[in-house]
Amino acid sequence: MPGSPACFILIFLLCQLTASGALKELTGILGGSVTFPLTHSVNQIDSIVWMFNTTTLVTIQPKMADKQDNVIVIQNHNKKRVDFSHGNYSLKLSKLNKSDSGAYRVEIYSSLSQGPFIQEYELRVYEHLSKPKVTMGLQNNKNGTCVTNLTCSVEQGGEDVTYSWKSLGQATNEFHNGSIFPISWKLGEKNMIFICMARNPISSNSSNPIFAWKLCEGAAGKPDSIMVLNFLLLFLLLSVLVLVAFTLIMRREREKESTGEKKRMDNHQEVLNYYPSSGETSEYDTISNLNKTIPEENSAKMLYSTVQIPTKGGNTLPTAHIIRHTP
Repeated sequence: MPGSPACFILIFLLCQLTASGALKELTGILGGSVTFPLTHSVNQIDSIVWMFNTTTLVTIQPKMADKQDNVIVIQNHNKKRVDFSHGNYSLKLSKLNKSDSGAYRVEIYSSLSQGPFIQEYELRVYEHLSKPKVTMGLQNNKNGTCVTNLTCSVEQGGEDVTYSWKSLGQATNEFHNGSIFPISWKLGEKNMIFICMARNPISSNSSNPIFAWKLCEGAAGKPDSIMVLNFLLLFLLLSVLVLVAFTLIMRREREKESTGEKKRMDNHQEVLNYYPSSGETSEYDTISNLNKTIPEENSAKMLYSTVQIPTKGGNTLPTAHIIRHTP
């Protein structure tokens, strides 16, 4: 019969044979620690086994009388990472890294039960999110309206990240979910501000504010900007050409003046070379016909001199013969 004591005993044995708790999901921070809570109703514990995926982490034999618990850590690199709370044997795992994510399982054996008590866990280790970066897609500009897509992403902590956008500057602030945010902004409208927010189970972070006018200034105002830039470049080029031409003309004029001045100085120097230095006086008596016979009566009263006048260049002028009458 369904209500007989034998049925209750069978159900009790089956429950003891497959006793287990519901799956527990845990999150940990990279470099931090996490505790796997152990709640059980087993009165007498013979042994406890903690497992990670299919690998045994720790085996524990509770103390008997005055003896301490016998704890055996299977892998040496985990000896300084594991610890247990006294009394209920909850596992504490420290110095978490990404490879610690996975399935954990504890099995508690007792001589009073037919099978072990089993508790399962799922651990996910996350790192703090870095500041999100926003990139802009291709722009489409029609009639002064800037249309584009903004994409938000993070470089670190990118696992299980959710994105949302906040748009400020309008009558009512708008929110958008997803990493891609389409925008449309017309030149001359009130400025808008876009902020991307990234979240994972342990942290959140926001991007720098993105201003619509700055985002679209190279697009909505592109024709006018190019026109002004071309005008400035043309003006600069003309200014350089005028300056170069003026410099060449002035240089030629100076060369002409320098050449004329040099010629005048050379002519003046040549003239000075044929005359005695200032302050000296010379008296020359030039005889046109030296070959003519000098009367004998006067020959005794005449003194002949020959003078050579050197020039500045070292050359000499033609020899001059000077005749002086003696009393």
